[in-house]
Amino acid sequence: MDPRISFVTLVVDDLDAARRFYVAGLGWPVALEVPGEVVMIRVGEQQVLSLWTTDGFEGEVGPVRRGAGIVPITLAHNVATSREVDEILALASAAGSSDVGEAQPRDWGGYTGYFADPAGFRWEIAVNPGPIGESVLPPDSRAEVVRNDLDQPVGPDLPAWTPPPRPELEAITGAYCSLEPLATGHTDELFVELGAIDPSLWTYLGEDPITEAAPFARYVAGRLTDDSVEVVIRDADGVACGLVALMRIDHAHGGVEIGNVLLGPRLRRTTAATEAMALLARHVFDLGYRRYEWKCDALNAPSRRAAERLGFAYEGTFRRHRVTKGRSRDTAWFAMTDDDWPRIRAAHDAWLAEGNFVDGVQQRRLADLLAVG
Repeated sequence: MDPRISFVTLVVDDLDAARRFYVAGLGWPVALEVPGEVVMIRVGEQQVLSLWTTDGFEGEVGPVRRGAGIVPITLAHNVATSREVDEILALASAAGSSDVGEAQPRDWGGYTGYFADPAGFRWEIAVNPGPIGESVLPPDSRAEVVRNDLDQPVGPDLPAWTPPPRPELEAITGAYCSLEPLATGHTDELFVELGAIDPSLWTYLGEDPITEAAPFARYVAGRLTDDSVEVVIRDADGVACGLVALMRIDHAHGGVEIGNVLLGPRLRRTTAATEAMALLARHVFDLGYRRYEWKCDALNAPSRRAAERLGFAYEGTFRRHRVTKGRSRDTAWFAMTDDDWPRIRAAHDAWLAEGNFVDGVQQRRLADLLAVG
């Protein structure tokens, strides 16, 4: 199960009162309504708030727990400034909420207040200065957004912006792996490791499984003619067992994608593989790139998990994006930016630190270090 919430359903005794509060009072538009049964309000690109009558809920789901106390659920609406928190709490009061709490600074660095809707469901209105709090804000709410002379929101000026150089790579040595530019001379060595990999690793790539030396040589030669930076990964034993590309290089805007990843069995799911990805990200951002992308078939669950584990943020899915091997492909987009990189780099460094491994066993997961960052 992937980590997302599609519907948030609130069970209400008085659907008309709930509708007046959310639609007339807060000004939220109705996406779908069955009078007397349910009101649905779109609250995000892929998320809907559903107001459902108690009778309808109990008829389908089961009896509602009743008793004294606060309804044991809160919903959150994040904003960029404390002023917006106070304004929304005032709006809720004007809309008819009889239970609006005064906003307060929180010991974790935020500023939040609560109000209750007519059915008693609590809404938290919050400024959350952490990375996850920033990630849920709409683009025009970010602090860096400014207003032009026409009072339109625009991005910040970049007076010192200089397009970065092409991300050519010299040899890079880490603690668990090393990276070097791909050359024709790597072909036979790579074929030993990649020529007999699990055929499923080719499913989402543009090529069918390559299991013979001559076709593999043509494959490597083709990668060397692309307008990409092709990189060989060696493990700690010096064995060339991985291949990856820095591709779709956009000098003018400072963007580059990592892709065409092929990892041999001795490299997959290893510390060396994670370090290789960290070294490539460091290389890109040290050159001055602003954006580092990871794209994959939306159905490629292992690739999606790998992107998120490394700190790439999911940005959406391009539907019917490509035709690959005669199949329709939706493409999931992930990225990290130069704003994200200091936090992600710190997490990578902490995870790769010698003290994080005892007898080869990690003490803290990378996902946990990224969450703390």
